[in-house]
Amino acid sequence: MAAVAAYIPLLTLLQLLDTLKLRYKYKLNLIDPKQIDSLEEKVLYLVESLESLPPGPDDPQMEPFILEICDSVVRTCQVLDFHVVEQIRGARDVKEDEGGKLLSAFREDMIKVTGDLESIRCKVTGFNLEYVTLDTVSELPLISTDPSSSNSTIKRGDPKVIGFEHLTSWLKDEFIFSHVKTREVIPIVGMGGIGKTTLARFVYEDPSIRRRFDKRYWVTISQEYDLQRILQGILGNKECNSISDLGTELYQMLKGSRYLIVLDDMWDLRAWEDLRQYFPEDKQGNRIILTTRDKNLADGLRPSKTCDVGFLSEEKSWELFCDRVFGGMCCPSELKTIGRQIVENCRGLPLGIITIAGLLSKSNKTCEYWSIVSKDVAALVNLDDNERCKNVLGLSYECLPLHLKPLFLYIGGFYKEDQHIWIGELINKLVAFALVKPIRGKLIQQVTKYYLMELFQRNLIFIRDWDQIGEIRSLGIHDLLRDLCLKEISDKKLFSRGISNLDGCHKCISSSQRSFYLARHYDVFLLCGRCKREETSPSSLFWNIQALGQRKWVDEYLIPIYDIFGNSPQLTSVYYFDDKAFQKSVNESERPIIFERLFYLGASLDWWTREMSNAMPSLRILSYCLLKYSSDVIFPPLLEHLHLEIRDDRGVECLSYPQSLRYLCLGCRKISCDQMNGFGTLPNLESLTVWSYDKCQDVVWKPNEDGFRRLKYLLIQGGGFCKYWRTGSDIHFPQLETLVMVDNRYVREIPRGLKEIEILREIRLSRCHKDVVSRAKWILKQQRRSGNDQLRLFIDLKEEYYDDDEEEEDDGHGEGEYDEEEGEEYDDGHEQEDERCVFH
Repeated sequence: MAAVAAYIPLLTLLQLLDTLKLRYKYKLNLIDPKQIDSLEEKVLYLVESLESLPPGPDDPQMEPFILEICDSVVRTCQVLDFHVVEQIRGARDVKEDEGGKLLSAFREDMIKVTGDLESIRCKVTGFNLEYVTLDTVSELPLISTDPSSSNSTIKRGDPKVIGFEHLTSWLKDEFIFSHVKTREVIPIVGMGGIGKTTLARFVYEDPSIRRRFDKRYWVTISQEYDLQRILQGILGNKECNSISDLGTELYQMLKGSRYLIVLDDMWDLRAWEDLRQYFPEDKQGNRIILTTRDKNLADGLRPSKTCDVGFLSEEKSWELFCDRVFGGMCCPSELKTIGRQIVENCRGLPLGIITIAGLLSKSNKTCEYWSIVSKDVAALVNLDDNERCKNVLGLSYECLPLHLKPLFLYIGGFYKEDQHIWIGELINKLVAFALVKPIRGKLIQQVTKYYLMELFQRNLIFIRDWDQIGEIRSLGIHDLLRDLCLKEISDKKLFSRGISNLDGCHKCISSSQRSFYLARHYDVFLLCGRCKREETSPSSLFWNIQALGQRKWVDEYLIPIYDIFGNSPQLTSVYYFDDKAFQKSVNESERPIIFERLFYLGASLDWWTREMSNAMPSLRILSYCLLKYSSDVIFPPLLEHLHLEIRDDRGVECLSYPQSLRYLCLGCRKISCDQMNGFGTLPNLESLTVWSYDKCQDVVWKPNEDGFRRLKYLLIQGGGFCKYWRTGSDIHFPQLETLVMVDNRYVREIPRGLKEIEILREIRLSRCHKDVVSRAKWILKQQRRSGNDQLRLFIDLKEEYYDDDEEEEDDGHGEGEYDEEEGEEYDDGHEQEDERCVFH
């Protein structure tokens, strides 16, 4: 049995003990703190002992210890759950525990389970770890688990083409830019891990191709083919429309446009037969790229051309390997011979090369260690291509440090290969399920993000999408690596004790469903209607809950969310919350609870008070916060993300924002220029979205010269806060990369100074005044003359521009001077989100 099989439940037990200490702090349970500390010390010793084992294949000599640890941890969790639930259900008895009867029984059982773990610890202490190391296992040093030891932030950059240069050029010249006007389909064919999706992505993201097509869509088909899901994914339509309606909508949207569509990972020709009818055959030079492993499927398309992806040459393999191991630097001379042997035995398979490179990039770069890895890879050389690929990936997993394995297995085991894995949601789940060991003095969410970046740098997961300021929005996993995770989970019987949410009402959840993992991540549902018996204290079922959500709210049927929230100081994420729940936790508790672990909060409030901020000192994300009253609002001091809507007529003048704020999304009746300048004083603000309902009376906005020093993304939607927006030069918004304006009928001018911002990448306009559109085109032309070829201008051509049709009073400021040159080149292509004008 693998060490990870014991490591995961040990982390769970650590989480339970931490929760117990928090509950004791607020007099929610009776415990003996010394007993809990003693037990925690023994659990930490076992965790660190497992982490100290050298990564590699499972050692049969360790199996008895692993089994003993698992059994002991299960018994300990059951003892903790039994006594905590009994105390919660007899809350009066807890307060009046005369003679300490309840606590005495708890102590007796704790002595037994602590003795069991102490016995295991003694055995582990006496175990000779020299016997664990096998011939094929490296002495890989443990990766530092301290996020402060390295920069855990990965920034977006242009993809580097290695090994696909000739195929990329061929696809562009012979297919994309060919003179054929009819719709053409080209299959990219090759075995799994050969780089088909990577090649298609290079072509899809090429700037010249972006400019050529009006619309571009990327669709992952996968083995689990679902036509309705695919159509909804293209249209961004989550409603349960019929396939016929969705297909008609797609056809009409593509009609008359030049489009590029990538159909990635197709396994069944029926998928193409079902989809092709919705792709118009206008003579616009439309192109469809299809990736598949099946040569017969590709031939069934009867294409005029086929792109066959073969193995990389020896030199290209070496170039790719060095790029991933040394970041573009040269390989040290003493490692070249061994390194080339490793690359040669990967037989030109890109996925195998980059996963082995990811392993070596995180190890000590010594001849001794590389020689061991070379032997492991050489042992696979006589296998067929597919089996060799799987075993190379397996070697990378085996050599993964233990603290990273639970995260990798969870991603591969519980997400589909075509799924966008939203990083915020993933972090919340990994924390809730106790798959990350806490580090003293570090936020567990920051530790989790750091570990995810470790997996990315090891090429075991990849980045699917970036947010508006260039940080990671979603992740993905290759289907071959996902298959590896599923096999490991099945073979080792991992996650067999309730890793999923408890989908049911509190009266129907059995004790067996709650055992061991104890409802750590729970979406509160409507009651199922099948329950008859009364539950006096539903919070007893969820005493260790870490993430709390509510999908619907119908008061008469709700699980008493206030009871759960008000008795859960350990919460890390709350997806629905109102001020009543907070007031109950404060007013009806003998000791007001401080939610010191709370990181994410979704809220619907009438007001926000200083007491709320004080009760959530670690809060980083507050979304979506609807305030009816904005008087004297003070937000938590470490808040980084704020999505706020104000219904108060006074607007935002009474709000005080923390200096730590990086993302601000704000909606209100109207916003003034002074308030905009106030946002500019926030030193860390990188993304600002503002929308207003009414026209503001301010005429000219001249931002303060020292404002918006770090702002990268600016979206202005609605009535507008001024008529003329003017700046002097690039001293305003020096870091601005993206400007989006939607439905700004009152704004007549954007500043000429935008032409000076060298890093400006995108301007997006929808339903804006014609003078704003004209100025944006002029800015694009000036940027082109200055050498900025990266700037793209998106204009929603489906919407009419607002014009000056009504008489207005002369305000003394004039319309400003505009360059009347027309016909300059601008990018009017639309991606999926651009066409619908949904900007976030």
